[in-house]
Amino acid sequence: MTFKKRYLLIAAALALAACAHQRPAATQAPAEVRVHYVAPQPFRTAPFPPPPAADSMEQQADLAGVLAWQNKRTADDCARAARTADETYDAYWGANSPFPEPVPAEFKAFFDRLSADFEEALDEIKARFSRPRPYKAYPEEAKPCIKKSKSFSYPSGHSSAARVTAAVLSDLVPERRAEFYAKADEIAQDRVVGGVHYPGDIAAGKAFGDLFHAELLKSEAYRKDLARLRPLLRK
Repeated sequence: MTFKKRYLLIAAALALAACAHQRPAATQAPAEVRVHYVAPQPFRTAPFPPPPAADSMEQQADLAGVLAWQNKRTADDCARAARTADETYDAYWGANSPFPEPVPAEFKAFFDRLSADFEEALDEIKARFSRPRPYKAYPEEAKPCIKKSKSFSYPSGHSSAARVTAAVLSDLVPERRAEFYAKADEIAQDRVVGGVHYPGDIAAGKAFGDLFHAELLKSEAYRKDLARLRPLLRK
């Protein structure tokens, strides 16, 4: 979390004063993550298939998928992939949102809570596998045409987030499920088109999105929030 400069200065002054008059304090345990719907800790050990080994034929096939798109993508393809790299609700779903414009504040708050839980869970599972991005593993071959990401590659966070959002919107408006999932698939594919993910990352991202959504459905708080949001849907 980013703090304002004045708080940093105050904290530094207090720390210096403490060092001058007291023995060093014991290291504090990390603050607990606030859970709204789904706790992140189980994803440290939840069953999930690993990415291909670095020297395997499967890895080479995954790289071939990246290079195939690299050789055929157009400027328009890259421009679209750059747009869908903007990982926000409005960027993904604004034109087809089931909510009226402007999006109700209640839904924005819900989406913030959902995103906070999702990001924590995703970080847990990415850290388990620590797969480098294609352009890091093969810098001489893989050349992305959109902004690079610093996080690990597996599973794809954009693909997972789009999948979870499609699932949530489908929980709210079941008759539009095919439309929402088709949009999520487009967003996921653009990550390979742009050269920042392997096809295997995309498949894993969708699988993780489904796994996270299955846990969401077990949450009473999630189900209650959906009930509160349904009256706000576009008529």
